[in-house]
Amino acid sequence: MILVSSILIVFLFVAFYLLRVVRGQSTPISNLDDLLSLSRGVDVNAFRNLTDPDETRFLRQNLSPAIFRIVQRERTLATIEYVRNISHNAGLLVTLGQLAIANPDPQLAAAAQAMLSRALHVRMLAMFALVKLYTRSVVPVLPFAAEEVFRDYRQLTESALLFTRLQRPAFAGRVNAVL
Repeated sequence: MILVSSILIVFLFVAFYLLRVVRGQSTPISNLDDLLSLSRGVDVNAFRNLTDPDETRFLRQNLSPAIFRIVQRERTLATIEYVRNISHNAGLLVTLGQLAIANPDPQLAAAAQAMLSRALHVRMLAMFALVKLYTRSVVPVLPFAAEEVFRDYRQLTESALLFTRLQRPAFAGRVNAVL
């Protein structure tokens, strides 16, 4: 009975998140100015450190098992926050891409389509990463690899920069700083 309940809860979580991914961001965003005020910062270096297997190995070797589990749970909770921020930012970019995809400028429409596709992909990756991370918060010794999340989020930010440069070239540096 507990197994069935657990599977049902995970299924509902996944279904709810998939609905959010497809719908985009519920926060009203209509232009690049909104992106600056609504996006959440992602410190990629800190995120990479939290998910580095060598760092985890070092902690496991130098801490008692009980302390390691506590530290690893805290590291996992911090990682969850970063992944949630990545998902949030990708949702904002989904909405911006949807708004610009019908633009009469073919270059801008193509850049919007590329950004939209990458943003949807990153949100899906974030969903699966969150499932793994929430499981890891309960069982801290489970491994978590984040290389795909890093790579694809970086590609998404590059798409967002291209999209921004086509609309407002001087604005691209500010967008790069917030993503």
